[in-house]
Amino acid sequence: MKRFLIILALIPLLAGCGERYTWRQKLVLEVETPNGVVKGGSVVAMKMHWLAEWQHFASATGVDSDVRGEASFVEVAPGCYLFALINWKSYALGLRTYEDGSRDQKDTAQRLSRLHETRPLPREVWPTLVTFTFTFTFTFTDIADPTTVAEVDPADLAASFGPGYRLKSVTLEITDETVTEGEVEKVLPWMNDGHTLKQLWPSLSHKAHELLSSVRWVSRR
Repeated sequence: MKRFLIILALIPLLAGCGERYTWRQKLVLEVETPNGVVKGGSVVAMKMHWLAEWQHFASATGVDSDVRGEASFVEVAPGCYLFALINWKSYALGLRTYEDGSRDQKDTAQRLSRLHETRPLPREVWPTLVTFTFTFTFTFTDIADPTTVAEVDPADLAASFGPGYRLKSVTLEITDETVTEGEVEKVLPWMNDGHTLKQLWPSLSHKAHELLSSVRWVSRR
């Protein structure tokens, strides 16, 4: 019994083994519109933990990652928004943008934990709808109706919003700003209405289910 209690006491200490790096990143969308340039973004907190060798049983890759924050968005016209969703691979945006020729993710994560810098997001990892690899960009025909969710081609915003709209730039800033909270819910109040979403869910397509999944909008972990 005594040995068991000792093991329990050691668990919190052992959980901290390995190397852990944290940083905050802000994905900013800048859009040209017929009325001028508009931009918007959200700050998310990233964490990557390289486990000690004996902990690898808990992860196939030996690395745990976590994201806390919410989707970036910009109002391109009154009541009309463009969104870029978060997901569990959001950490990869920072690693790709700031790798500086290094193929060692741990080295890049370590540098990210110390940086305060803004860089253009490489075009190959711009919000894409083809591979569903990193982030997603989409909008709603009617912002009040979740069933009107529609994908947006980052290379052809005019197809979704009309002539004169273009995604001018996507930047990723490593910052010490406060993590964004509550902004998505202000724009999409139905996001917190579980009853409405539950009623709509059976009628939605698989793709709509994926796009509207709450973990792609807000992560409070």
